[in-house]
Amino acid sequence: MTEVGPESGQELVLDTQRHGAAAIVRVRGELDAYSAPSLEDLGANLLADGTSEIVLDLSETSFLDSSGLRAILTLHRRIDNDRGELTLGNPSEPVLRLLEITGLTDHFTVRRDAAH
Repeated sequence: MTEVGPESGQELVLDTQRHGAAAIVRVRGELDAYSAPSLEDLGANLLADGTSEIVLDLSETSFLDSSGLRAILTLHRRIDNDRGELTLGNPSEPVLRLLEITGLTDHFTVRRDAAH
């Protein structure tokens, strides 16, 4: 589990469960300019370890800004280049709203019933 910014009171917690070549990453808290690099690093480490399918459980993501969105797009591009799959699972209202505003809803595989 990775925690970012507990001293600021606005932390991000990345909780990862591995299942063979698949991983579920629960993203809890705010995914913003301060915390987005942690998701990028975790994604890079998972891919380096041979993970080919990642589900980002975004049900507890309370805030997502352009930096957080960039981190998700970067992870999507990296996993796509490796012929893997990224799924956005159970996106919270703030996440879904940003995806809709930016027109990226159709860019990602979004599942409302993804395991978490």
